[in-house]
Amino acid sequence: MKSITVKTAALALVVSLGAACGTANAWGGRGYYHHGGGFFIGAALGLAAAGTVMALSPPTYAYPSPTYAYPSPYYAAPPVVYSTPQVVYSSVPMMTYSMPPVVAMPPQAVADSTDVIAYPLHGQSAAQQASDRTACEHWASGQSGYDPAQASQWTTSAQTSSYSRAIGACLKGHGYSIN
Repeated sequence: MKSITVKTAALALVVSLGAACGTANAWGGRGYYHHGGGFFIGAALGLAAAGTVMALSPPTYAYPSPTYAYPSPYYAAPPVVYSTPQVVYSSVPMMTYSMPPVVAMPPQAVADSTDVIAYPLHGQSAAQQASDRTACEHWASGQSGYDPAQASQWTTSAQTSSYSRAIGACLKGHGYSIN
């Protein structure tokens, strides 16, 4: 349907250009041929324009584009085949290997020492030092997530190091020199 309208428009363009050129010559247009030469020039221009229009228009087909339909695949499990293993007898004696005995590893000691040495800077009494240390140990356990009373073989050096640094920071805050 679309190709018919494009061809009709191109034909109308050819006829109108040819008629316009022919009319212009008939009414005093200058040229060698006053008896219809302008019509042929107009028709040639119209044909060129119509050819350009038709060349630039997309092609149309009388038949629809082909479609392909493939059947859906069918999957089936391969048949199960049972066979009896073949027994092979050898005259060469087999070598036996024995595994070494399993030895349980003793629990490892705590990775690092958590003992922090602190010197009182402001003349704190022994009772004050014990009170400050207890408070700092409790605070360091909360900060580091490590409690020396609960140490096990799974305690890492990172945990004990974090705990020692937390105690040191707390004791410095209470007026002690950490070594």
